[in-house]
Amino acid sequence: MPSIHRVRVEDWRSHRDLRLAMLAADPGAFWADPAEAQRRTAAQWREEIAGPRQHLQARESEEVLGGIALLPQGYTPAHHIPEDRAHIVSLWVRPEARGRGVSAALLRHLAHLALEIGRPDLRLDVDESNAPATALYERVGFRPTGARDPREGRSTAWIEYAIDAEQLTRI
Repeated sequence: MPSIHRVRVEDWRSHRDLRLAMLAADPGAFWADPAEAQRRTAAQWREEIAGPRQHLQARESEEVLGGIALLPQGYTPAHHIPEDRAHIVSLWVRPEARGRGVSAALLRHLAHLALEIGRPDLRLDVDESNAPATALYERVGFRPTGARDPREGRSTAWIEYAIDAEQLTRI
C-alpha cells in the first residue's frame, strides 16, 4: 500500500511532474488547460501548493503514483463553496499503478483532512463520459446530486457527486 503525503511547497517539482503527466494522459478529464500548465514557472507551482488547495500524493519510496486535492474555497470569488463543504479535484493515478487501491487511499486520507478542517460535505465533478471515474466514485459511495454543468465546446457535461467525509474514511 502506498504512503500518502501532504504536498509541501518544497515538493513543487514532484507536484508539477504529476500534474503535467495527468494533463498529458487525460486532458479532457480536468478543468485545467495543459498548455497553460506547461508554461507555469517554479514560483507559480509553489503558489498553487501554498494556495487554498490542499494537495496529497500517493508514493512508494520516492515514486509518485498519484495525487488528489481538496479545495475549501472557490476557484474565484464568484465560485462560492459553503463553509461546511469542500470540493475534491485532480484525482489521478498513473496507469501503471491503477488497480492497487491508490485512489481509495487518496480519497480516504482526503476525507480525514476534510473532517479536520470542518468540511464534511464533499463534492466533485466528473465528466459524464468518464465511465471509469464514475464507476470508482459510485463504488466508494458517491451519489449524483442532480447538478449538471455543460462543458463549453464539448457535447458532455460535468456531473456533480457528493459524499459525507465520515463515510469516505471507511473505504
